[in-house]
Amino acid sequence: MKQRKQGVIALVAVMLLSACGPAPKEAEVEQSIGKRVAVIQVKEDSPVQVSKWSGVLKPSEETQAAFETNGRIVSLAVEEGDYVEQGSLLASVDNRDLSLQAASAAASVQQAQAQLAQINNGAREEELIQSQNTLEKANVSLEKAKADWQRSEELFRQGALSQNDLETVQNHMALAQKDWENAEQAYVLVKNGPRKEVKQQTAGVFQQAVVGQQRAALSQSKANLTAPISGIVLEKMTAVGQLASTGSSVYRIGNVDTLLVELSVPDREIGLWKKGNQVKVSLYEQERVGEVKRVLPAVSQQSGTVSVEVMIPNPQHDWLVGQIVTASRERSGPKGIFVPVEAVLSKGEGQPYVFVSKGNKAVKTPVTLGVMANNQLQIESGLSVGEMVITKGVDQLFDGDDLEVMQGDRP
Repeated sequence: MKQRKQGVIALVAVMLLSACGPAPKEAEVEQSIGKRVAVIQVKEDSPVQVSKWSGVLKPSEETQAAFETNGRIVSLAVEEGDYVEQGSLLASVDNRDLSLQAASAAASVQQAQAQLAQINNGAREEELIQSQNTLEKANVSLEKAKADWQRSEELFRQGALSQNDLETVQNHMALAQKDWENAEQAYVLVKNGPRKEVKQQTAGVFQQAVVGQQRAALSQSKANLTAPISGIVLEKMTAVGQLASTGSSVYRIGNVDTLLVELSVPDREIGLWKKGNQVKVSLYEQERVGEVKRVLPAVSQQSGTVSVEVMIPNPQHDWLVGQIVTASRERSGPKGIFVPVEAVLSKGEGQPYVFVSKGNKAVKTPVTLGVMANNQLQIESGLSVGEMVITKGVDQLFDGDDLEVMQGDRP
């Protein structure tokens, strides 16, 4: 039994020695393998810079339709979403009072027109004969009154007529003289027509009546509200039965055949924007090409940006007012050395650096950074064209580490 135990112990010892013996050699192999990295060759490039902005779609033209008179609304002809042509009827207010005013104005025109025609046409022949007969009768009466006065005056001198009777005859003669003068003036007026001043005054009254009729017709027409532009009814702002006042809005109408988006562009970039520039505009999975309508000539004091208006075609009306779109523009950036952002490291406030692969060794290389474009950083100094910059696995590297450069972009 004692010999058997000794044999088992010896076997276990051999197994332990066999298990522990090769370990140092495997560790040496692992230490000799470099860290796996991916690299790119440094070259000069002019990366395309893509700038993006967001904005809310608006109608290319928008207005509010409002009454120009007071009244109770009796009809609303369209609803939200309806398309209306410029000049088509939108709404009406009660116009009965306006209709009465228009009728009264028309009657005044007819009356003034008749008076003007009477003056311009002159007297009729029978009116002239009648006036002449009146003048002749007045002349006969005047001659008789004069003869009576002469006889009475002679009788008064003879003492056959009292003072009162003489005065009575004298007054009768004065009245006859006045009647003759009036008859003569009436005859001359009928024969020669009114004076120029009277004709002008009558013509003025007629013109005033015409203007009053036109004003009444205009007021009556304002009882009907028509569309100021062609477009879609975006909002109905009142209801039948409500009282409308001058200037009160009834509908909001917009032209959505073409939509507008206003972009807030940083003032340092505004020199790159011109009227007529094309802009890609996307909404979900759809993309369209818009055109710059205008660049506003002022910088916002709050944001330091300049508003740029972009027009977007919308022939099917499938893009809606109020939706948020993304606009983008591409332009060539400055020429230089660019490396992926992930290749550049920086610890604290120290100088940024990259790792360059030289002879399968990691070489820590300080760099000076420039602009950023499309997730790439410009290297203004520190790298030369042709060098191999490590882009993958840099976060585990130290200066002087052995490297195993892998194919592709994965370490």
